[in-house]
Amino acid sequence: MTAWSMLRLSEYFSAITRAGDEPAAARIAAQQATEATDAEVGAVIRGDTVTASVGLGRSPDPALFTGLRVGAGTASFPGLGEAFLSVHALAGGNDERLVVARAGEPFTPEERQMLQGMAKVLGLALRGLRTLAAEQQLRLDREREAEARLVLLEALERRERLLETLLRVQRAAGQGTPLGEVLDAITLGARRLLDDGVAALVLHDVDDPARLTVASASGCPSSGRDTVLLAAGRAMDARGPVADGGLSAAPVFIGDRLAGAFVIAGHGGDLRESERRDVLAAFSEQASLALTGAHTQAAVHEAHHDPLTRLPNRTLFLRRVEQAAAEGAGAALLYLDLDLFKQVNDTLGHTAGDELLRGVADRLRACLRDTDMAARFGGDEFAVLLEPISGDGQAWTIAQRVIDAIGEPFEIAGRSVVTRASVGIACAAPGRTAAGLLEDADLAMYRAKKTMPGTCRAFEPRMRADSRGTDRHAA
Repeated sequence: MTAWSMLRLSEYFSAITRAGDEPAAARIAAQQATEATDAEVGAVIRGDTVTASVGLGRSPDPALFTGLRVGAGTASFPGLGEAFLSVHALAGGNDERLVVARAGEPFTPEERQMLQGMAKVLGLALRGLRTLAAEQQLRLDREREAEARLVLLEALERRERLLETLLRVQRAAGQGTPLGEVLDAITLGARRLLDDGVAALVLHDVDDPARLTVASASGCPSSGRDTVLLAAGRAMDARGPVADGGLSAAPVFIGDRLAGAFVIAGHGGDLRESERRDVLAAFSEQASLALTGAHTQAAVHEAHHDPLTRLPNRTLFLRRVEQAAAEGAGAALLYLDLDLFKQVNDTLGHTAGDELLRGVADRLRACLRDTDMAARFGGDEFAVLLEPISGDGQAWTIAQRVIDAIGEPFEIAGRSVVTRASVGIACAAPGRTAAGLLEDADLAMYRAKKTMPGTCRAFEPRMRADSRGTDRHAA
């Protein structure tokens, strides 16, 4: 789940909990679900009745939604034609569903996960509104005794605490809080809502996927972990909520992939079974959202970093250079090419060559400041963004520091290996694009490599003219 969707869910939670009645909450849910996924149609359905809808006029034909249950793939709508569906049951049952339809492309697993979270919280909010309406009716009729009213008010307070806890967890996840802290907040929040019961998140072990392990727990003694793991395994086998004695469990997912289970046991004597089910449904969903968000962020990181050296790749580097150019701050680019790298590969093998590249990356990091960025473009070519710099002299100083560091021998495969770095320097100037600045630094690096390998040269405009008609790669 991306940071954007986490923020959207936080706003969504706040909006529906402020709704004054069921129709208002349903309208808000349908509107925000369509906006969050760029969909054309959204609706909240109860049985075969349209509670609220977006994109089909004020009074859409209920027959359009007859038969649209969880798992439906496509459906046809007036003015839209055949569209992809994402249908999710609301927490609490009553055959209530959140239906979202979009033309053009199917919903991604992350979007479905977000919509499922929206549906679960909408169900909780609707149940709370209905409970509140019932309580108001009871006050009007004056037929209930004071003790029954007190029990109802306590239930409403617990439900308000549940929604407030969910909102705090969502805000923490949206603010980039480490995953471990978010998961601990989820289990601790569930435990407190269970009147100091037990809450645990069980996941596949990273080193042994066939084994389950307790990733986060609150109020769970070590002696009871085997029981928790058994309950989690049953929920995962059923791919749905299960109850066994005092324990209840529900599966958690990363996108569509089964990742583990959330397990609870409520100790509070006044806690109703329906409230325990609500806590289980809500917090298993929160765990799924947090895990999916972390998984998505890891995938984004992988897409923008070199797998060998873990340095940023060309795409991420040029994006950062464009940003620096747009901000107008003093900046310079270094373009590096290693000398003697081919000889290392040819004599010691590619494994040693890879180790050398990782060593060069480590030395680059050590030479740079926190505000600078080093990147690997592939092969034995690296680039560095220096930002900010006070002038050309500072760029020369850092470039020479890099050359000196890389020139020190590397210990690889039990042997001392020597390489050199030829470096080109290009300083940012008004009107220069990231690609143009990179080309200037590349030309300067080539000139250094051609005239005196293992040194640095600064870009000069005449280098462009000198490079015309010259096949550098052949040279």
